[in-house]
Amino acid sequence: LSPPGDSYGVLPRPCHALVLLNPQSGSGRALDDFQAVVQPMLAEADIATTVFVTERAHHAHEKVRDEDLSQWDTLVVMSGDGLLFEVVNGLMERPDWREAMKKPLCILPGGSGNALAASINYYAGYDHVAKKKLLTNCTFILCKGLYTQMDLVSLSTASGKRFFSFLGFGWGFISDVDIDSEKYRWLGSARFTLGTLQCLAKLRVYQGRLSYLPMAAEQSSSPAPRDAPAP
Repeated sequence: LSPPGDSYGVLPRPCHALVLLNPQSGSGRALDDFQAVVQPMLAEADIATTVFVTERAHHAHEKVRDEDLSQWDTLVVMSGDGLLFEVVNGLMERPDWREAMKKPLCILPGGSGNALAASINYYAGYDHVAKKKLLTNCTFILCKGLYTQMDLVSLSTASGKRFFSFLGFGWGFISDVDIDSEKYRWLGSARFTLGTLQCLAKLRVYQGRLSYLPMAAEQSSSPAPRDAPAP
């Protein structure tokens, strides 16, 4: 969400949403939770849904990259942060990416890591909650239909690949924990604790080079007198 005073768009009513759902995310209850919690709330808000259940990695990426999106008013991701990452990067690979990225996106927490959903919940003024309560809060935000712009981070690798992120990029230990704990997805958020312990036991060494551009010093429009005290 943006600071108070920024402009907001409003979803039309009736509204048609494409829901991209990973049934394996989190503890594997995303589809059940969508049908039990989300769908009844959206029906009351006059939001019709087309549910696309992913069957493999990058399935959502390919869907939004190749599909005609004009039939939907918004794209809803019911999963963790990983599926939204797929969707954002799929949209950015489209020839019409400038227009495609204007399509409102919504995240509904259904994964092990739900950092963006939790952040939106916080900035919307709700108490810190998790699981079903967080899902209910985020669904209510979708039902209200307000949306605004969000910044993306762009990263280009030495191999020529380009990625876009809405949270941040990680390399080294944190990334290894995320990747190595994939096989424990059935544990829910506890997978990260187990993955951290395993990575600590391995004590891997990471070698890399960090390059950066120095920040240019701001030029003062009116130089201070030479005898003026330093701030």
